[in-house]
Amino acid sequence: MNALPRTGAVVSLGLLGVLLAAWPAGRAWGQAAEPKPPMNSFDQAFYRCDAGEAFMISYDSEQPQSAEMVTNSDNRHYQLKRTNAATGVQFSGAAAKFWTDGKSVVAEGAKGAFHNCKIKPS
Repeated sequence: MNALPRTGAVVSLGLLGVLLAAWPAGRAWGQAAEPKPPMNSFDQAFYRCDAGEAFMISYDSEQPQSAEMVTNSDNRHYQLKRTNAATGVQFSGAAAKFWTDGKSVVAEGAKGAFHNCKIKPS
């Protein structure tokens, strides 16, 4: 009779160990995972905007901390770092900014804001 509860306790402790080992380092309990921006299998996203403007975002990984934004109008390359955002994901650099929640996009380059940007399907 006593072997059954011990077996259950051993299994429970083993499962707890697996869960703890899989928990991402640096993330507090109850803290949600960082949102992931829309991207293709090459960690990139292409956007078309009003007035013929377009830009590409290349991310450093699937859970990016930095990105490079390249605009079609001036072919400039902007290095961006992930910054805190109340919602969605945001990247900022010296002369450019990018924010998205996966549906809406706010982007700005050296020439000003991009308007009505939509992701181009890959």
